[in-house]
Amino acid sequence: MITQFFFLWTKLKERVNEMKNLFNVLAISQLEGGTYTVDTVLKVIKQITDWALAVGISLAGVALVVSFIMYAVVDVDQKPRVKTRILQTLLGIFGIILAISLVNIIIRLFT
Repeated sequence: MITQFFFLWTKLKERVNEMKNLFNVLAISQLEGGTYTVDTVLKVIKQITDWALAVGISLAGVALVVSFIMYAVVDVDQKPRVKTRILQTLLGIFGIILAISLVNIIIRLFT
């Protein structure tokens, strides 16, 4: 078990060193062919993802309310099917919000 931990630790250190090399990519100060800089492009992407997060969280709340209403008015024999549909919808919304949050975290690393 200790050898597996050591192996995983060395692999993690290798990945971190590879990530350090990725930061050199953003040493560009200005993009060719225009007045846009990397910082302005990252700022625009961050604003779009912040807006998408706000919309996604509010849609998740609306979906939750609609799901409870659907579950309350459905027949007894259809409740398991509706319950699985509700769970799938909520997990899908959660996954989208999580992906957008990950994009925000990555952008914050570079700015």
